[in-house]
Amino acid sequence: MIEIDEIGIALGSLIEKNIEIEEKFKLKKGSLYNLTGIKQRNISNKTETAESLAIQACKHLNKSNIKKITHIISVTNTPSITFPGISNYLSSELNLSNVHCINLNQGCTGFVDALEISYELIKNDNKARILLVTSDTYSKFINKNSKAIRCLFSDGSASTIIKYKKNGLKLKKKIFRNSLNTENDLTLTNNEIKMNGPAIVSFAIKDVIPQIVNLSKNVNCIFSHQAGKIVMNEIKKKINSKIFFPVNYANYGNLVSTSIPLLLKQNIKKFRSEKKILICGFGVGLSASIILFNR
Repeated sequence: MIEIDEIGIALGSLIEKNIEIEEKFKLKKGSLYNLTGIKQRNISNKTETAESLAIQACKHLNKSNIKKITHIISVTNTPSITFPGISNYLSSELNLSNVHCINLNQGCTGFVDALEISYELIKNDNKARILLVTSDTYSKFINKNSKAIRCLFSDGSASTIIKYKKNGLKLKKKIFRNSLNTENDLTLTNNEIKMNGPAIVSFAIKDVIPQIVNLSKNVNCIFSHQAGKIVMNEIKKKINSKIFFPVNYANYGNLVSTSIPLLLKQNIKKFRSEKKILICGFGVGLSASIILFNR
């Protein structure tokens, strides 16, 4: 039904290692890695924005593929310009005037949400070709003195082309959850990101992981949002050890909606060869989006 044709990645050009934060806050060396499982993060420089990273990610795509795009879906929580959305800028940058621009204000579920929309668009018209672009620069909105948040998030963008394929991925099940009265647990207000870490971990463990475990009984591999050591270890502990469950958060931190497409690109051969695949995102909202695909 659908297939991911190619993925372009553009990460923040600066590397921030834990030692920089540990020295600033006089923390014990290695304490941040022991707590989060993250070694370093990609941070955007002064001139890099969600928009510019999105453009960079698209430059890695095959030009012949770009000419065939019918829809651009952009996902971001941290645009440098409130409106219009990133997809509109990409339309001009890629010289695509006959294209449907869709802009989503989503966080860690964003890639999965946009993937589900892409599936429905292609299901309705198999000539549709979707450019799904995720892009965020959380570091620009994190207080430099917030050691609890600063050590988690990376900046980056992914451009993913999705097209029709007769023997491609078929959507078998989708689950969307939104925890009531938790919208203030991860917010961007007054140009600053604020996060209730324990509440987010609790949501993942109580509301998200049981859904993943239940659906994992019928899958060969799971591509999950990279939420960090505690949550990822909890998932790994509860699923069958034979399930392919890749992680990359140690070297990239939490890339918000770009974490899943980066993981897919790094494991694209495995992704294309497996028959039953679970893709799950969870975070801002607090919400979760989980899709089960079969080939």
